Amino acid sequence: MTELRHRGGPADPDLQQQSEDKGSEAEDRMEKDGGVSDSDSKPDSGVPDVPAPSDDTPEVLNKALSGLSSRWKNWWVRGILTLAMISFFFFIIYLGPMVLMMIVLCVQIKCFHEIITIGYSVYHSYDLPWFRTLSW
Repeated sequence: MTELRHRGGPADPDLQQQSEDKGSEAEDRMEKDGGVSDSDSKPDSGVPDVPAPSDDTPEVLNKALSGLSSRWKNWWVRGILTLAMISFFFFIIYLGPMVLMMIVLCVQIKCFHEIITIGYSVYHSYDLPWFRTLSW
């Protein structure tokens, strides 16, 4: 406990020599691997891969909008889906307050579940007992 850690600066010749040795080892590895470092060949396991964008437009809309450019096709698809979502919103309102309360309750439970799942994945390495149960 009495030993303190100090950051080595340019005045510390031992640390400067160690960093130069590590740098030359990394360069040797790069030459042996053909220019590919270890960090380039292995993806970071903590970061998920981003999926490539895909065109999930229904076939009916693709046939109906086949004569348009991709820009105008995008506008028409967005407009149709906007009208569908507004119609669905009015339909839910039409069903009454009981259905609205059930939907709000389900959304709140699902949001809380997601938050607990994220917290569990973050604190999983700490081996906290009963983390999920205590959170609920």
